[in-house]
Amino acid sequence: MDLKVDYIAKLARIKLDSHEEDKFAEDLGKILEHFKELQSVNTEGIAPMTGGTELKNIFRKDELDIRREVARDNLVNAFPDKEKDYLKVPPIFD
Repeated sequence: MDLKVDYIAKLARIKLDSHEEDKFAEDLGKILEHFKELQSVNTEGIAPMTGGTELKNIFRKDELDIRREVARDNLVNAFPDKEKDYLKVPPIFD
């Protein structure tokens, strides 16, 4: 199998020396062979999975935490430049 490890490394923006390219080519080849093996497994009559668990999300009641509001107000009040409750920062683009 002709694996273009140098091209894949370029796409991933990683630099590999020739030894590393050989190692990654070998490892990637093993991974792809494993997928070929998985393709040969008979899955006829097996329902597709839509998740891995039967657990459901449990939400708590949203309650105001006054300590967070006070801390937020202190930060906003301490900021040097603001307009209403918004913090003004210098522009970064022209």
